[in-house]
Amino acid sequence: MVLRLTVEGPEEKVRAFLKEFSILPQHKVLATSVPYEDDELAKGEVQILCHFRHFPLSEINEPISVTFQTKDGKYLNFNLLSGYVIRDGDTISVTGRAVSGLLKE
Repeated sequence: MVLRLTVEGPEEKVRAFLKEFSILPQHKVLATSVPYEDDELAKGEVQILCHFRHFPLSEINEPISVTFQTKDGKYLNFNLLSGYVIRDGDTISVTGRAVSGLLKE
């Protein structure tokens, strides 16, 4: 089922929102309109329509461990406090909350 989202506001903010929205694994953006202005919008504001598919999240409300293996055989392990898993065909997306300090410079 295709859903439609209308986003209105300053063009830079609308574009930034839609970019972040499209990255979320539960949304597959199919198409967006060109920005257009309307007499009912405030000056400098635009409206963009976004058509997308929504994939429900499978929520895991307990700590989970995720392991990645690099091409050269090394492993990266990290623990999430809670997370979401989405399966779209052969693709699996995992998002979640990790303890602070996970990414150290």
